[in-house]
Amino acid sequence: MRISYEWLGDFLDLDGVTPKDAADVLTRLGVEVESLTMVDLSNIVIGKVLEQKPHPKSRTPLWIHQVDIGVRVEQIIAGAPNAVPGTLVPVALPGTTVPNGKVVKDMNIAGFKASGMLCSADELMLGEDHSGILLLDRGKPGDPLTSIIPSQAIMEAEITSNRPDCMGHLGVARELAAGLGRPMKRDFMPSFTGTADPPGRELVKVSVDDPDLCSRYIGGVIKGVRVGRSPDWMQRRLRACGVRPINNIVDITNYVLFEYAQPLHAFDLARLNGPAIHVRRAREKEKLLSLDGVVRDLTPDMLVIADALRPVAIAGVIGGEETAVTTATTDILLESANFNGASVRQTSRALGLRTEASSRFERALPPELALAGARRAASLIAELAGGTVHREWADVYPRPQQPVRVILRPALIDDVLGTHVPLEEAESILKRLNFHVKVMGDGEWDVLPPVFRLDVTIPEDLVEEVGRVHGYDRVPPTLPGRRHERWTPATPSLDRRLDAIREVLAGAGYSETWSPALVSGRQLEALRIAAHAMRVSNPLSDDMDTLRTSLLPSLIDAMALNRDRGRLDIRIYEIAEAYLARVGDHNGGQPEEPLRLAAIASAGATADEGRDALYRLKSVLDGCVAAMSAPSCMYDRASAELFHPGRCAAVMLDGRQLGYIGELHPTVSAGAGIDGRVVAFEVDVEPMVAESRIPRAQPLPRFPRVQRDLAVIVDETVAAGVLHAAIKELSGDLLEHVRAFDEYHGAQVSEGHKSVAFTLTFRSPERTLTDAEVDKVMAEIKLGLEKRHRARFRE
Repeated sequence: MRISYEWLGDFLDLDGVTPKDAADVLTRLGVEVESLTMVDLSNIVIGKVLEQKPHPKSRTPLWIHQVDIGVRVEQIIAGAPNAVPGTLVPVALPGTTVPNGKVVKDMNIAGFKASGMLCSADELMLGEDHSGILLLDRGKPGDPLTSIIPSQAIMEAEITSNRPDCMGHLGVARELAAGLGRPMKRDFMPSFTGTADPPGRELVKVSVDDPDLCSRYIGGVIKGVRVGRSPDWMQRRLRACGVRPINNIVDITNYVLFEYAQPLHAFDLARLNGPAIHVRRAREKEKLLSLDGVVRDLTPDMLVIADALRPVAIAGVIGGEETAVTTATTDILLESANFNGASVRQTSRALGLRTEASSRFERALPPELALAGARRAASLIAELAGGTVHREWADVYPRPQQPVRVILRPALIDDVLGTHVPLEEAESILKRLNFHVKVMGDGEWDVLPPVFRLDVTIPEDLVEEVGRVHGYDRVPPTLPGRRHERWTPATPSLDRRLDAIREVLAGAGYSETWSPALVSGRQLEALRIAAHAMRVSNPLSDDMDTLRTSLLPSLIDAMALNRDRGRLDIRIYEIAEAYLARVGDHNGGQPEEPLRLAAIASAGATADEGRDALYRLKSVLDGCVAAMSAPSCMYDRASAELFHPGRCAAVMLDGRQLGYIGELHPTVSAGAGIDGRVVAFEVDVEPMVAESRIPRAQPLPRFPRVQRDLAVIVDETVAAGVLHAAIKELSGDLLEHVRAFDEYHGAQVSEGHKSVAFTLTFRSPERTLTDAEVDKVMAEIKLGLEKRHRARFRE
């Protein structure tokens, strides 16, 4: 948003405050000033055009002007024809640097001398209009331009979404006044009201179909206006905000928008059927010729302003051409309303049209602002256009804005900010920000926020207000422990606990990714994982129209993108939510949002390379589970969408399925344009966290371990995990650890069988084990495996 330093001076005393000082104070308060442009007009003079004639020799249209600059007449050539004889224009003489940085020089253009330049608003940085010379409405030839237009400073500021009141100069001035400790010159609510009879509500009937989409609609009738050129000071300020002046009525509505942040619209009353205003949803096949000359198709999702027969404006976005104010207009209906922010945003996006009005309504303006803006505009119209304002406007306000009271315990200010703010200063800050503070008997404060601050609802909001005006730079840098007599370590957040998983994955060469939660619904359907998918009602694009049910499609797309960039060995992962529609929910309720961990890696081209890559990936997953101090996972043969049949396993933790691991189905990788094999897993994180234990230090073992290897020959259908579990069950308390380290198929094993080798570690906490004790346990393990799985053993 553009902010005029000169305009701010209307609301508070800026003596001794430079534009740079004002920008620094606003930034400290949260209105971040991104740039400050000084517009120095002191070297520009006023000239009067005495003669204008076409250039006789130029190949492009040029005009030769004789311009009176007070002490002499200069010949100046310009490319715009609007500086006709008798007009006053800004003149930059040779040697002058105009505000946009151009240096003016004496020139000879096709045989004619040119001594200076006639300036446009764009060249003087007074606006963006460069189509013609800037015409002045007053001034004396030879006087500096600053005698009628002061030098300016324009700030470009970023306004946060929770502060729509700062989308106008009045709101910014309130912030600056609070930061400087200076009083405001103007109240929020103008005192102006109409006095003419009959009452305005009898001249125009207003109805609102849906109060949820239009919480307030004010229609003020003003008759006898004279449409013409708005005064120079108003045009200058509008140009400084990047708006082209049109006529006094339209300019006043724009002026109030940039002053109060309240969008307004003026209808030609004579061109309204009824005359009536009906705020309703658009009907099928309705169209509107909007002010920008475009015929727009309307849908029932859009809120429109209609008269008795047709739509005349799109609520909160743009008005209609057929009821626009023209030079023939004498009576107007002034609209000031409050529209639902989400509805305006959806309509603006559907139309592909974002206006100054929609950008403000999107941020949820307070309904009370509508009356303040209407009164301010009506007073300006009466002053500058000679209109007669009728009393008792039509004001449909079915659900008046209710005050929000906040009870604040003053000690909370020091507790939250970590520094002492004197009570008198804290109370003064809140009052400077227009909060009403009442000290109750128990010492607590009953605080009433101003009507334009809908973002303040809880005590911490008030603490933030005090903190930003007091100055966060005044909070001393101290260690947290120095602010407390006792310090209790906080429980780490879930994200911090997951750092252990990130370290394991980083150590294995995996890079973390962040992907949008919205994906293509067609992609999910093609992958056959759209059963629980939820589509969004207003998608950004066809590729982002559905909440993802799995993280793997996003990782597959990321792998394909990296492959296209020439990378071959790709290992990536993501920790994020998936979104699943609840079973039986057909009303679009909130989805289930399981937090998941997914990883994907290149796996070569051959079956052996794919098997080795899968084992490496399984080792990484086991490391992640161990890093969370959770029990070890088991793996059961399974089949799942996205995975290759026969090369997929279900990941189990204490009998609960976490997800799947395996090699991706060839059609999945080929569909993404990925050559070769790909291995992946996707598991739920929250069960791992729930089963995790707090790591505790253990004493070093006092007695030596005993290790034995055991090669077990079993049928190929017997999983190694089943053997692993059986060994642990049969070994008793002396077994400390068991690990499978090899699987063999070859001449020493009969067809249809395999040999799985395990390393068993035995240890007693009380004594050194003898070979006889270990041999006895090994014999029991072998006997149990023979009975359960008809196992044989390799020596």
